[in-house]
Amino acid sequence: MSGPLAGKVALVTGASRGVGRGVALGLGEAGATVYVTGRSLDTAHPDLDFLGGTLSETAEAVTRLGGQGIPLRCDHRDDDQTRAAVEQIRRGHGQLDVLVNNVWGGYEGLHVWDERGQRWNAPFWQQPLSLWDEMFAAGVRAHYVTSALCAPLLIGARGLIVNISFFAGMRHRDQENLPYFLAKNADDQLARAMANHLRPHQVTAVSLYPGLVRTEAVLNAPPGTFDFSNSESPQFVGRAVAALAGDPQRSQYTGQVLVAAELAGRYGFNDVDGQQPRSLRSEFGG
Repeated sequence: MSGPLAGKVALVTGASRGVGRGVALGLGEAGATVYVTGRSLDTAHPDLDFLGGTLSETAEAVTRLGGQGIPLRCDHRDDDQTRAAVEQIRRGHGQLDVLVNNVWGGYEGLHVWDERGQRWNAPFWQQPLSLWDEMFAAGVRAHYVTSALCAPLLIGARGLIVNISFFAGMRHRDQENLPYFLAKNADDQLARAMANHLRPHQVTAVSLYPGLVRTEAVLNAPPGTFDFSNSESPQFVGRAVAALAGDPQRSQYTGQVLVAAELAGRYGFNDVDGQQPRSLRSEFGG
């Protein structure tokens, strides 16, 4: 393996498809060994089989790009499964340089358009109460637990934690989906608090905001739903993580909310189509 991240080891959670898969590919093309976790090892999860995507496919793509992809089946709502995955990384490589907390829950209703999707923009008292549990259990709590279990390995490597978040955390003036708004805010605050704890150990922790990402789910939406004129491939988000991981001065950003498109301008990388998307920060009041 060669590349700026050759010899580095990364863990990307929720990497069967979407942004997680793209992050894994971005790290792989930089030469990293990338462990990818999720519930879909060799067959797509039955709830989202129409979107496709498995961990094995992601790992194979990482390897084709020049890294080494290693799939680990893990439901991050189960602490024992998360602990076992981290232990496998420790036994296999004895180090962890990059942790990307991407796994999330609560979006499923938007994809299958059940009650959760139909009431996504409804007042909070009209939304299913399960939305809160899904986003906090499979999202924020999973990020916290995975970070806590990985911390000793990250400290040993003076590594990097990236929480994949979104601009929903900034839309406090709009009628945002309440559990989503609060969960993304919590993820941002988690990165800030972890940064304070980890700063003496020279571990960097940040939140990273993609823009409109051309994931399988987004591309599956009815025609006209999205304007793709300023959109990003999932791998573009991965290139942002890889650039940050390869920056020896990245500690200057610890505790901050970063935007993938802004990092592209800072580090000089483009999307897979050669474009450099525009940051959406100003559109969301950030």
